Amino acid sequence: RKRKEQMRQVSASVRTAKTPIGGIEYTLERKKVKNINLRVRRDGTVYVSAASRVPVREIEGFIAAKCSYIKQAQEHFRSRTETAAEERRFAQGASVMYLGRPLELCIIQSPTEGVTEEEHRLVIALRDSSELSRGERLYAKWLDGRCREVFTDLMKEIYPFFKAMGVPFPQLKIRTMKARWGSCHYTKGMIVLNRYLIEAPRHCIAHVVAHEFCHFIYPNHSRDFYSLLDKVCPHWRSDKAELERLVVL
Repeated sequence: RKRKEQMRQVSASVRTAKTPIGGIEYTLERKKVKNINLRVRRDGTVYVSAASRVPVREIEGFIAAKCSYIKQAQEHFRSRTETAAEERRFAQGASVMYLGRPLELCIIQSPTEGVTEEEHRLVIALRDSSELSRGERLYAKWLDGRCREVFTDLMKEIYPFFKAMGVPFPQLKIRTMKARWGSCHYTKGMIVLNRYLIEAPRHCIAHVVAHEFCHFIYPNHSRDFYSLLDKVCPHWRSDKAELERLVVL
């Protein structure tokens, strides 16, 4: 099956701009855009896109003018990341997020080891309750299983729309990623989803799944891509905003 649209070829390079607060490293991508676009990603990296006709000195002048905003955004994301790392710490009484709701970790001693989800808590049963490293491994294994189950169920719910468009059911890979919720390897028939998505409500995860499925038809972020996403997931914008508010990478 021929694809409706192929990826546009773009060129990217990593550069450093001189600013009043010091050098700022950024990734410059040359593409067909009207303006200079600047974005600070959740991992603190700076991304700039501009048309090929725009001189580097003009781009770096723009970055220098935005240096205070860039620093503030980087500090904000750094603070959120540190807070999230602390909240994900495995310990007795710690709160973990699961499908949009907090669960208290309850570590108990028991001859039978395992993980049990209850209404407001997650019970980790260990033969020796002082072996927290063992409990953390059991928790991670349980969480991986739940990721596989929830993500696969959502893919099956969304798939009929794309099956009608000739898309084979994709392979699922689950990874811990620091800068993106998911990715689509359309030539390999594979969707990759971020393990941290399991912290979000199902409808927030569903919009990411729908987003990646749309890349099998439009492997870019063109107007046609977003038009298709609007049809598959009409509330994706509010779902995305909620996801980014609730879950920190």
